[in-house]
Amino acid sequence: MKQGKSAQIKKFKKQKSLQKFQQKAKLSPFDYNDFAGFLRARFFLTKQHSYQKETFEVASFFLDDLIATMVQQNFSDFTSDKHVIVKLNEVMQAALVQSSDRDWRYFIVLMPVLYDIQAFIAKEASVSDRFSVQTTAFDPNFWRMIIRTVLAVNYFRFQGQDVAKVMSEGNAIDDLQFKFLNQNAEDDDFDLATIEEVYKGLAVTQPVLSGKTVEPKEEKLSPEAIDDEVAFGKRMVETFQKTAIKDVVSEQEVQMLLAFHKGLAEKYQVTHREWTNDLLTTFAKNDLMAYWQPEWDSLDGLGGEIARYVKFLDQKKAVDTVRLAALESSGLDHFVDILAVNTLLAQLSMQRVEALLQEPKRSEK
Repeated sequence: MKQGKSAQIKKFKKQKSLQKFQQKAKLSPFDYNDFAGFLRARFFLTKQHSYQKETFEVASFFLDDLIATMVQQNFSDFTSDKHVIVKLNEVMQAALVQSSDRDWRYFIVLMPVLYDIQAFIAKEASVSDRFSVQTTAFDPNFWRMIIRTVLAVNYFRFQGQDVAKVMSEGNAIDDLQFKFLNQNAEDDDFDLATIEEVYKGLAVTQPVLSGKTVEPKEEKLSPEAIDDEVAFGKRMVETFQKTAIKDVVSEQEVQMLLAFHKGLAEKYQVTHREWTNDLLTTFAKNDLMAYWQPEWDSLDGLGGEIARYVKFLDQKKAVDTVRLAALESSGLDHFVDILAVNTLLAQLSMQRVEALLQEPKRSEK
């Protein structure tokens, strides 16, 4: 389960005081969470204030995918503690193609900072004893073509079609990606109006989330019982926040956790004592966005707080029927992360998308 950014940053700062990136005769055993958490924390500390908030959050999601893909493609070498040579262009393309659960605006907002992400990984590799990279000069038109192709592929995915079959039967994907192109004298552009029109009314394919769908209980909670559950939730979430490492549990995470208490009581007629894995996943999938509005702040890793909070309740003997290990492996953390970012992306006006495409970085004052 992925850690939230604040925890990763604190861990990174502690590691930095002990580690000077010196070449070692023998590498330490590979730990993915440490490796990925270190790079994510480095990116947060060096880039957070450089980008517009929407751009930074999207870039953080892509970086997380990029790190996972990088390790997956070189898994045997990483886990054998060899020095790994990463073919960065191939990894970046694979990470984009595998992003099959993202709103189309995700890729448009990401495009202007792909070079920075490539440069960031290359810079980190240059001082790492664990990996180095092979890459080529960044060609923005090439990457715009890759993104248009991903948008075309996802269009058919979201319709439930077999992409391999679509590709084998004709040029529909190539034709659509070319339709998304707006050429000018120097560089290629995205035809945003066409992309928006093509995707209109098309639902994004949601990430896999295990668990059965649960219906609300027929026996209703009284208004007083619902009020008591909400009050209990406020006390517990406040305690959870105060007892965590300073600043690890953000106000956004607080509001998300409170939504579970209120929503499960109001709609599903259950208190915390009756929470189950299936209730938690059903609520997240069908109702969370009716009780909580995410914000553009530390979205990647946000969903992991749910299982941590339930574990906290378990330690307080406040839940009886939640299976913690199964909840952690259910995909709930990733599901909520993607649900939050897709919800926010869908709310972006076309004017804001165009502005982020033109000016992804914050202006210096």
